[in-house]
Amino acid sequence: MLGFWILAALLLLVGYAFFLPALLGNRRQKSVDRQRLNLLLHQQRREELAGDGKDAPADDLLAELDRDLLADLAATEARAGLNGKAGRWSVLVALLLAPLLAVLVYGQLGRPELADFQAAAPRGTTAQAPGAADFQATVDALAKRLQENPNDLDGWMLLARSLLATDQIDKAISAYEFALRIAPDNLDVQALYAQALAERKDGDFTGKPGEILAAILKKEPGHPSALWFTGLAAAKRGDAKEAVERWEALRSQFPPDSEDAKQLAQYIARVKGEAPPAAAEAPVQRQAEAKKSIRVKVELSDAIRSKAAPEDSVFVFARAASGPPMPLAVVRKQVRDLPLEVTLDDTMSMMQGTNLSSVDKLVVGARVSKSGQATPQPGDLQGLSEPISVQDGQVLGIRIEREVR
Repeated sequence: MLGFWILAALLLLVGYAFFLPALLGNRRQKSVDRQRLNLLLHQQRREELAGDGKDAPADDLLAELDRDLLADLAATEARAGLNGKAGRWSVLVALLLAPLLAVLVYGQLGRPELADFQAAAPRGTTAQAPGAADFQATVDALAKRLQENPNDLDGWMLLARSLLATDQIDKAISAYEFALRIAPDNLDVQALYAQALAERKDGDFTGKPGEILAAILKKEPGHPSALWFTGLAAAKRGDAKEAVERWEALRSQFPPDSEDAKQLAQYIARVKGEAPPAAAEAPVQRQAEAKKSIRVKVELSDAIRSKAAPEDSVFVFARAASGPPMPLAVVRKQVRDLPLEVTLDDTMSMMQGTNLSSVDKLVVGARVSKSGQATPQPGDLQGLSEPISVQDGQVLGIRIEREVR
């Protein structure tokens, strides 16, 4: 249980670290843009807290929190513009309290999963989860109100976010398109529209979503949301260099000692294949958080040993057998450490929901990187396993014996 509380706290910090930047507005403003919090933070909280459908009571509360939030906003006639008006403080407080209240419910229920409130019924039952229909009814009421007041930009953004939260992606995209008709030059709306388009392709930002984000960064190179999404897209496709560049640019917008900057530093370290800065500070906590692990014994073939220098980096990693090439877990060593044995586990994930426990089959590998980059380069030396089923605590041998072409 202690491990879960630690993990829950870290997830909250990570979420705030990446989506609070979206509140900064343009670089000439130092005040927090609360509307970006409305549009980004609540959706991220739902994604982080969404579980496997086993916990109906927690599902009910999460639906109730969302329903109350929407009801409060739907009843507010004088809506604030994106530049800030009265009434946003109540929304801000609700958004900040929602994840904290959900965590308290976790503790009462004794488990770290929350059901997706959109699911028709908890796993193993046929009854619809209470509250889901009410939440949808509130969303429908908001949509109806927008037909009578089609120029309500905040209303369209709230509707789009709510539809995304319930996986009604096509409807969410339509809502964002209505918002863009009202504010076609609003970069925040454009960035969230790009995110919705990517969600329709299972998080793939290639094509139009990527083009929109690139155009945003051309107009405003420091736009927080665009920096985050383009960095995330780069990490998913295995482009560590671009991911680091984007997230370093985002991190520069925060004081070096701030929690936001520290959390970004951890993500950057993961992309680079390095141990995150906080890893050495709490090894006991990290061990407590681990759910699934695999031990990997790595050796370098004598046939190619002459091509490796003692100071060359060695990345030991595990990735999904099918899907994005981004590692699920990675450890960085040097050739001088070979042969070696390392443990890969769920605590080494670069982002919530993508870890060893999230896949059925994975590929484990070890690579000698001449450039020091985690992304494979011609001339690197590598060894890979066949796709294997994830079994907690198993030991796997990897022999580095071929050159990357």
